[in-house]
Amino acid sequence: MEITVLRPGVVPEAADAVAVPMRDGVELATDVYRPDDEARPVVLVRLPYDKDGEYCFLPSIARHANARGYTVVVQDVRGKFRSGGATEFGIHEVEDGYDTIEWITAQAWCTGDVVMWGDSYYGMTQLAAAAGGHPSLKAIAPRLTGTLLSQEVPYPDGTRDVEATSRKVYFSSWYVDRNAYEWPVDWTARPLRATFEHFFAELGRRSPNFDAEFGGSAPGLTGHLDRLLAAPPVPTLFTVGLFDNCAIYSWHDLRALLGHEEWCRAVHLRVEALDHENIHLDDVPAVPPGPDPQFLARMLDPALDFFDAVLGGRRGEIAPVHYETCHSETRSATTWPPEDACEVSLHLRAGDGALRLDERAGASEHASWRHDPDDLVPSAGENPFARLADRRDLSHVAARTDVLTFEGPAAGEPVDHAGPAWVDLALSSTVQATNVHVRLLDVDPDGAQLLVTKGQVHLSEVHSDRPVRVDLQAVCYRLRPGHRWALQLMSSDFPEYVPEPGDGSHPWEATHFAPSEQTVHLGEPGVSRLVLHRR
Repeated sequence: MEITVLRPGVVPEAADAVAVPMRDGVELATDVYRPDDEARPVVLVRLPYDKDGEYCFLPSIARHANARGYTVVVQDVRGKFRSGGATEFGIHEVEDGYDTIEWITAQAWCTGDVVMWGDSYYGMTQLAAAAGGHPSLKAIAPRLTGTLLSQEVPYPDGTRDVEATSRKVYFSSWYVDRNAYEWPVDWTARPLRATFEHFFAELGRRSPNFDAEFGGSAPGLTGHLDRLLAAPPVPTLFTVGLFDNCAIYSWHDLRALLGHEEWCRAVHLRVEALDHENIHLDDVPAVPPGPDPQFLARMLDPALDFFDAVLGGRRGEIAPVHYETCHSETRSATTWPPEDACEVSLHLRAGDGALRLDERAGASEHASWRHDPDDLVPSAGENPFARLADRRDLSHVAARTDVLTFEGPAAGEPVDHAGPAWVDLALSSTVQATNVHVRLLDVDPDGAQLLVTKGQVHLSEVHSDRPVRVDLQAVCYRLRPGHRWALQLMSSDFPEYVPEPGDGSHPWEATHFAPSEQTVHLGEPGVSRLVLHRR
């Protein structure tokens, strides 16, 4: 097995490297980028991906923020790369964030005002720091993140999200020790855990974070959202990616924040046509971007404008909601969903030998698909984090016997959608436990099907008399003339998501996966429908 070790990059000459002490004596490696000798507000970034590495190009980000009048402080989180302490996922971020801000505000080069910026894990460290309640934290701009990052989001009806395989990959790549490791995962191995055991044997060490997944003490961020909601609200610019595989974590937090009596007035929402690697729909086909000045401006300037407004007492100039509509224009609104969007239902129905999406409910019928664990439905792309780098035509999936596809009528004129989206299903199954995956696609006049959004739910028990809701998070999309919606239902999405054995046993240790049949009951009022918000 070929294993690549990622070690700390070289500290840039422009950075002053310091060790910042935490309350327990652990020191965290920190770079300080100062535009001059004046006291300035500070942008703090705390991440586990190497403050000096090429992947996150923080030196270029620091230069861009320096040019806007900010000092920038970039820090390796505890246990990663040059920082001390144990390598533990998410455990210390509230306290370490507080202590780092306390250290920054004691420096002569800081005005006493600290703001935070970053994506993914270094978006989560902002939410954790806000939960700590330090009075000098004046604003945050988390992007493509959430307090439950990498966990299975619980749904209000008692079900939960399907586990993404990326969690175990992450713990065996980024959270083994201070370094990071790239290695080839063999997804044909059974049990699924076997390929990871082979990697640890080759490496000669294990990941305590990975092992905790099987020992009943899995590392995570449980309680961070509760602590955040209990803390004094901090002005927040929260960016969600429409094609981000982590958007489910963003919407989980935003629903709580926007529904909170005090936090709702502090949160500003940006919805952008991005995936997790910051590839934009307008740039497809593309590779994950680097430190290009134009890209840096598009990624950073909305946050820097927000920080300027907050620190200058002009936050009222920033719209509460700013959203991009795919294939259309960018708009502002005062609420989410936008005040001019109305909820519409497209019912799943059978007719004329086809499965259709229609604004009218049909007769009571049913449709079924057969799940074959030996021939799992392939995921939409090779890298779920770079979904737009590999945006494939998925029309071939509709031809599979283990996928149900419902198609709507072709649009006669442009139809814009903006708001939450979900699917309600009346469902029965031949097995005790199953997963349900739903994809919403745009079908062009030539029949090509491109992914717009998707969602999934794990059912530990299937009850035919209890409708299942599948969260599709959000749709901001123009259905262009001649295009139509398609909805695909299936029981697997592999290797992006862990398959279900069928009997509730541990999917990473199972060697037997049962075939099954899932049946959707159509025509019943209020169930088996796709819900969108149309403008």
